[in-house]
Amino acid sequence: MMELAPLMPEQDAVARALVLAQLAGTRYLARTMEQLDAALRFEDPEYLAVLAEHDGDVTALALFGTVAGARQCSKLHALIGSDGEALDALAIGVAELCADAGERLLVAELPDDAIFAAAYSALRAAGFAEEGRIDDYVADGVGLRLLVWRNA
Repeated sequence: MMELAPLMPEQDAVARALVLAQLAGTRYLARTMEQLDAALRFEDPEYLAVLAEHDGDVTALALFGTVAGARQCSKLHALIGSDGEALDALAIGVAELCADAGERLLVAELPDDAIFAAAYSALRAAGFAEEGRIDDYVADGVGLRLLVWRNA
């Protein structure tokens, strides 16, 4: 059974292992670990985390939070995992959390890189629309997709 739950301090090691398994050796690892560290400090609403557990195993992680200085807008920093069902559940779950908090927008900036293909599919299935793209932004040949979920 799939369950979503806030990241708790005692899950630090499993969350780090999940990020490492997905992003080791990539340009994305360092920043994602910084965001995870911020979420684990529980001091800044810009950095929150939710885990997906499937039959007792943590299989995916979402890092998100409010956008400082913006009203009713949150940002999905990362959607990490290899379990498509868990990614789908997290994408929908984070959007629902934001809706319940009165957010109007949830924005995800996602590199157009093969490592994020499953996350991209999950976001699209959860109702995120690709509203922009910046070619060669991340690196030569790697664009940045701008996806937005709107609270209707």
